[in-house]
Amino acid sequence: MGGSKLQMETKLSTTVAEFIALSEGLMSIILLMNLLEEIQGDGIKIIVIRCKVFEDNSGALTMTRIPKIMPRTK
Repeated sequence: MGGSKLQMETKLSTTVAEFIALSEGLMSIILLMNLLEEIQGDGIKIIVIRCKVFEDNSGALTMTRIPKIMPRTK
């Protein structure tokens, strides 16, 4: 299910690039999970809906945990 994708913007920071990739991936997963929940509401049995996300960039993780704009990340 994974793969690479050409990004439309050029980023000078790997932290920002990782954060954008993480947020785009999560938007897709949330959409899919909402669709599965809607299907489940229509009476179709789905056993488990789970999602586990991995990120190894400490800067991107900090940006996700602290909901404020930092001076260097705009």
